Amino acid sequence: MDGQEELIRRMQAGDTEAFDRIFDYYGEKLLRMAYLLTGNYADSEDIVQETLETCFFKCGDLRDCSRFTPWLYQILTRNAWRIGKRSRREEPTEELPEPCGQTKPNGEGQPLTIIVENEERAELWRAVQQLNLKMRTVVVLYYYNDLSTKEIARITHCLEGTVKSRLYTARKILERKLKEGGTAV
Repeated sequence: MDGQEELIRRMQAGDTEAFDRIFDYYGEKLLRMAYLLTGNYADSEDIVQETLETCFFKCGDLRDCSRFTPWLYQILTRNAWRIGKRSRREEPTEELPEPCGQTKPNGEGQPLTIIVENEERAELWRAVQQLNLKMRTVVVLYYYNDLSTKEIARITHCLEGTVKSRLYTARKILERKLKEGGTAV
């Protein structure tokens, strides 16, 4: 986002128009990430609302505007973990299409190939949803948000080695489950 640091400074000064522009830029990304973490659309909306509310009221605490994105993701992750624990007993609903089940944007590929690829992605996504919350968080941040292990460590307040360990363990669990043909992780 061009001029992001200037927008952040304006938001820190209480400029609601700057906040609106930041919301427009990050809103869908945050909702997608919250949904990937919780598997529940209603909880995802609550998480994003709380995250943006915290962002607006606490943005003055952010000293380095270049650190805004990891700071925002950190707030969202904490909210998702808190709300995820509260909603743990609820079964996730399938209110959004599975994020991995999309066809290629240019329509390339044979219909049968596309169907097989989509089913494989859907099976992988079902397995990811069943990982424990901390493992699912690092998988989502690493594979779906393209963040580095160093960035994930800052967001989740753990050591980079812990992030790498969780990624390794998650990959092994997913690999085993996909070989077995089941998704009960």
